[in-house]
Parts: sequence; C-alpha cells; structure tokens
Amino acid sequence: MKIISWNVNSIRARIESIFEVAQRENPDVFLLQETRVEDSQFPAESFEDFGYNLAFKGQKSRNGVAIFSKYLLEEVNSSFSEEARYIEALTNGIFVASIYVPNGQEVGVPQYFGKLDFLRDLKEKFLDFKNEIFIAGGDYNVAPYPKDIYIDGYEGIAGSMSEREAIKCLRDVGYKDPLEDQGFTWWSYRQRGFEKDNGFRIDQFYLSPQAQELFCDGGVLRYARKLNKPSDHAPILCELK
Repeated sequence: MKIISWNVNSIRARIESIFEVAQRENPDVFLLQETRVEDSQFPAESFEDFGYNLAFKGQKSRNGVAIFSKYLLEEVNSSFSEEARYIEALTNGIFVASIYVPNGQEVGVPQYFGKLDFLRDLKEKFLDFKNEIFIAGGDYNVAPYPKDIYIDGYEGIAGSMSEREAIKCLRDVGYKDPLEDQGFTWWSYRQRGFEKDNGFRIDQFYLSPQAQELFCDGGVLRYARKLNKPSDHAPILCELK
C-alpha cells in the first residue's frame, strides 16, 4: 500500500502536478495539506474521475486538508481543529490522517504558542490511535533535528528548542518518523532555494507501533519540486507491506 503526503500549496494550482505524481507513483492514498479552497469550491470531480474517494475540510484561501483513497473512506473525522488543519479516516483497514500544523510565524509571538498547543493536543490524538494501524502524514512545520535545516545553528521558526521538544512528544509515546534520513522536503521559491538545496525537512510521517511493523520503504519525491508551477514542498512517500 502506497501513501503520499503532500503540502500542495493550493490544490487548484497543482491539479496537473497531482495527476502527474499519481500517474508516476500510483499511490493508494493521498494525504494533502494547504488545499486553500472552501469545500463548495473543491475540485472533487477531477479526482473522482481519477478513481479516488475523497474526504476534505477546507477554508477560503488558506489551510485545508484532504484524503484521497482508492478504497472506501469510513469514520471520517475533522473535528480535532476548528481550522481546516486535520482530517482522519479509516481506509482499507488502516487509519490515516492528514495534518497541517500551524506555521507559528516567529518565535515568541501568540501564533507560535498556538502552534505548541496544537502539537501538544496532537500527542493526545496520537495516544488515542496508539493501538491501531495509524499513519499520520503532513506538514508539521517543525524540523525535528539540526540536520533538518540547511543553516548550521539555526534556532528560528521550525527549529526552536520548544518546537523540537513538542514534536519529540509524538515520538515519546511510541510513534516513529521512518523518513528521518531522507533529506529536505521544503525549499523557498526565493533565491534559487531548491537549486542550491537550501531546504528544511518539515514534512513527515508518524507511524504507530503496529504501522511500523508494516513499513517497508519510503522517501522524498524530489522530482515533483521540478514540475511546472511546483509547490514549494515535495511529496513524501510511505509504503506498507
């Protein structure tokens, strides 16, 4: 079973890119973030015609999460966050979640502390699913380790100690990030960030103990960052036995 997580940075702008990745990778499940569209304007037909069942929660021009699956989507729940930042579902016997953690803006501002609260609350959600096969993919907006940011000694947003401690709590309750050594997932559009590989690793999968037993492969699909009108994020891939 192949699962792709991707911050698409506007689904309507990235439809052709999603189709291209779908044709190339043939994933069973897409977990999308930052779709940036209200539910009434979501381009559902385009993806249903591609063979996916859909679940999504959107907002106008910001946030937005979605799950596409070749299998039925059951037990869909997006109540974790009032904003469109979390959606979960059961599909093919596996629980999946698409998560878009707040950016935080900068260290010390109210949005930053809201981000820490979101991550702490997420720990409780992960505990609820600890005994299930659960794969939570998304843009966590935290680079968990110093190696996950191209700037040596960086301590700004996404790399502060408090953010790293908050996301470590997800690992401390038994979850594993299987792509820790797969490299960056986000590069700025500015100053040739991708060409210089000036990146951050802020997109991750977290797998429950049972899901870890099924994991067989994964990685960062860097080629998607080179597509026409690319997202600033590359998709990440998780394959299960």
